[in-house]
Amino acid sequence: MRRFFPLLLLMPGVASAADHSQTYLLSVIGLPVADTGSVKAFSFDTWGVEFNSVCRIPGGWRITAGSSATPNGEFAGEGSQGATWFNQRNPKDLHAFILITLYAPVQQSDFTTVGESEVIPATFKGFATVETDDGDRHIPLTYRNITLTPAVTCPHR
Repeated sequence: MRRFFPLLLLMPGVASAADHSQTYLLSVIGLPVADTGSVKAFSFDTWGVEFNSVCRIPGGWRITAGSSATPNGEFAGEGSQGATWFNQRNPKDLHAFILITLYAPVQQSDFTTVGESEVIPATFKGFATVETDDGDRHIPLTYRNITLTPAVTCPHR
């Protein structure tokens, strides 16, 4: 059923998840760090995500989030120097740090309509830039690197 969900949105008279939007606090988890590697940047392309607020910006980082007039958007972060980079898989600073609204369930991968060239992108798809002893590596990130917790506002400090 999940594979055909985007097609159901186009059918008149069919109730869809778009009728029942949900607001969440987004966290980034499972960063690809090992040994002496550190995440110095990350970026996620999004689809069907409305950015309500960046609740917290980690010290020494720049966070950007937004979308265009179409369903696509992006959120990204870049550390200013090695001391601010993340060397933990689940940094506390990236827990519940962006408030978003979703209008449909999370789509885990890109979806191509049958017989068409139209592609509906995954809800979350990106990469992390990891500094290693051998130089920078770009490692893919997916919906598995995102957790969503129902919420209506940013958490208070």
